[in-house]
Amino acid sequence: MQTQTHRNIVSELGRYAGIIMQQWQGFDAQQLEYTSYVIGESEPDAVWNLGFYTGSMRDAADIIERATMTNALNTRGIAKIYMAINLGLVTNAWGDVPYSEAFLGQENLSPKYDDQEEIYASIQMLLSEAIDDLNADDISGIQGDLLNGSNEQWISAAHSLKARFYLEQTSVNPNAAQLALDELDMAVSSNTEQLNFQFENTQNGGNPLALFGFQRINTIIIDDFFVNLMMGDPRMDLYMTEIDGGNFLYFQANNPDLFWAQLNSPSPVISYSETKFIEAEALARTGEDGTEALEEAVRANMTYLGITSSEIDEYLNNLPSISIQTIILEKYKAMYGQAPMQVWNDYRRTGFPDLIPNANGVNPLNPSGIVPRRLLYTISQRLSNPNEYQAAIDSQGGHLLDDDIWVFPIN
Repeated sequence: MQTQTHRNIVSELGRYAGIIMQQWQGFDAQQLEYTSYVIGESEPDAVWNLGFYTGSMRDAADIIERATMTNALNTRGIAKIYMAINLGLVTNAWGDVPYSEAFLGQENLSPKYDDQEEIYASIQMLLSEAIDDLNADDISGIQGDLLNGSNEQWISAAHSLKARFYLEQTSVNPNAAQLALDELDMAVSSNTEQLNFQFENTQNGGNPLALFGFQRINTIIIDDFFVNLMMGDPRMDLYMTEIDGGNFLYFQANNPDLFWAQLNSPSPVISYSETKFIEAEALARTGEDGTEALEEAVRANMTYLGITSSEIDEYLNNLPSISIQTIILEKYKAMYGQAPMQVWNDYRRTGFPDLIPNANGVNPLNPSGIVPRRLLYTISQRLSNPNEYQAAIDSQGGHLLDDDIWVFPIN
């Protein structure tokens, strides 16, 4: 459950989000098509099925069921957190998705698609229940946790995640920012409290970004937009390296400086830095000054990456005055490599950073040519669950790449 979840965050789904958000661009093979928004119903089929519905989410559902039977409440709490993380990724990409009937097995082989507003309520309920489970007396404690986190760390992570999923609703819920703020007093409060999944330094168990670099050499590189944005940023050499011809690589074998492209690069459950970016934005949206939170978010990210204090201070001294745009742009830089879907989420609800859609991005999958708003439902759903699949498309008014979803309406 844990391993596949962290693969889901930064593997195929993460590559789509990173390419769409112009942190990466295709340089060869299929990734060139993704850069011009040719992402059809076949491409994400494996991640929908193997990554989520028969992968990490199926495992989470199984753990929740067995932990309930054995009264292993602390362990059940971890599984509920991971179910919430995965459910968030799925609904971020596709909108309405199966959940309430998704794991009934032979009792229901054609699960309905819950609408996205219901999905967000389910995510919050899972996280609230997880906090209760982790606060419960349980003599067996947390069993099998690969991150070896304490109950307190997991509770803090759950509060950070609740704040994340509240803030994602700023376009549809006028109380979203305040609801996020209400969680932050109990959220992740330092880099040392942050929970990180540690990938193995092997070709079998390594970080998917590094594995893709080994297996699909230079098929994706750093996008020119991101290169230009990072010029002069002390993190630039930790994100990319220049080669002959002026291109910048995100991965280079035997280059230990590329922080997020090592086989053993970590994957945060949710970082302290992201938690502080959430705070900065929520404060700004509620009429308060988020400058201190923004500066702490940047400092936390740079410190985690190994940037020196003097370099951090110099960078912070040159930050523009605080605004939603400033916060999202700084978050866009900081979330590189660790949470591509969150970068896409921020863009879809704020319009920042100000991206120019790919000039070749007009196609039958994306007729308007805009920066994509979602992914198409997968071919296996069309063939195996056709009635519920069509009902979901009808309910949302379509499922092409330029159709919006409830939580991120097109402005």
